[in-house]
Parts: sequence; C-alpha cells; structure tokens
Amino acid sequence: MPPQPHHPLVISHRTNAGDAPENTLLGIARAIEDGCDVVELDVRATRDGVLVLLHDETLARTAGDPRAVLDVTYAELRALRCGAPQGHPPQPVPTLEEAYAAVIAPDGTPRIVVEVDIPARGIEAEVAALIRRLHADPYSLFTPSTEAEVRLMQRHCPEVPVFFDITHDVLPPEEMERRIRLAAALGVCGINPTFRALTPEAVALAHGLGLEVACWTVDAPDDLARMVALGVDAITTDHPRRLLALLEARDKSPKPSR
Repeated sequence: MPPQPHHPLVISHRTNAGDAPENTLLGIARAIEDGCDVVELDVRATRDGVLVLLHDETLARTAGDPRAVLDVTYAELRALRCGAPQGHPPQPVPTLEEAYAAVIAPDGTPRIVVEVDIPARGIEAEVAALIRRLHADPYSLFTPSTEAEVRLMQRHCPEVPVFFDITHDVLPPEEMERRIRLAAALGVCGINPTFRALTPEAVALAHGLGLEVACWTVDAPDDLARMVALGVDAITTDHPRRLLALLEARDKSPKPSR
C-alpha cells in the first residue's frame, strides 16, 4: 500500500470565526460539524472572576459595549450579545465551563480537542483548576507565548500539552533557530508561531528536535497550500472548511505512477 499523505490537524480559530460569531457555543458547534480536530478559544475573567470566552480586552468590537471585560460582572455580560456578521443571530458570551460542556458527546466522550489561549495574564491558575475539575486534561492544550508562561502552564497543568507560540513576527534565521531550540529545552510538545515565520529549514529543525509544528492564522488558499506542503503538523484557520477541502482534494488527486 502506498504511504498516505501527511494530514495536519485542523484547528478552528476563535471557535469558528469565519462562519460564526467568534468565541461562542455556535462557533464550537460549527467546528465540530465541520470535522475539525481542535477548536481554539480565548479566555478572560469578568470583574467577579468568571472565566468567559472573549479575545479582546474590551467588549467594543464584539458586543458594541466600550467597557473592559474586567469592568463588567458576569450577570452584566450575560445581558450582552456578540454581533454576527455572518448572518447568524447575535450570540451570548459563554463561560469556559459551558464551552467544555459543549464539546462532550452524549456518551460522555469529547468530540474535539480544546485549545485554550489566555490573552490576559493572571488567570492561569483558575483556568488550570477548571480543567482539572472537569478532568479535561486529555482533550486540552495550551499555546503560551513567553518562556515564563510556558513554565507557568507546565506547573499548573503538567498533563496538558503545550505548544509554544515562539513568535508573532518573521525572524532572522539565527533567532528563529534559537527560539526553536529554547522550545525543545523547555520540553514542550511543539511550536506554534505565525505561519509567516515558517521556512522549510525551521520546520526541519523543529522536527529534528522532536517538536511538532503548528501555525496560525492561515486563511488564504495559497498560504494554506504552502503550509500543507511544508509538512506542518497543525494549522489554525478562521476558515477550516477551506483547509478540509484542500486536504480532501489532495487525497483524491491521482498519484504519480512509478
């Protein structure tokens, strides 16, 4: 039997931002329906300490409210709705616990892995405690962006895989190599830089050091095809259906004869 083509994991960004209001239960449902492997979401805390799904520091962009998330209580937040440019009805802001409940099938098994991004520092212990209480370690992963945050999540939740977001920018080759080697020294599972920073040499180095390679946020068809060709292990995208269609078309394309 000929070798099967490498399949990167499909990570649906901000639950499913290209096809549903971001960071919502509807977005999680869409990611599951699309057949994604991982659903990425962002977590912040309200004034009274409830962990909720929101990316921005304020509610202005998503809910039309100028207040900061830290300035509203959970009860106040529940009265708001996230806008729906994709034509869906406005959605409430869910809690992190509700998001985890939404990925569980009727038989009690998880239907998708949850990637937890924490854009605001200071709530790592609370996030880890919730994951442990829900016994969700086997279907969670973290993507911290500094060495200190990596060590913090490793300490709080050692059973949850960590993918180190080593850069948001394109780096000189020597600096990219230094950060990849740092990731390996930290004992993380993989790296998770912006896709623009990845080169064949960087991917080969990471793989040679035993690291998986994920990347974000890849939306244009040409960029998706380039990341697949590079052999990355996971791709974060606002449009998972595009990536899934690309992978399906590649699998169905005629194989060259020997």
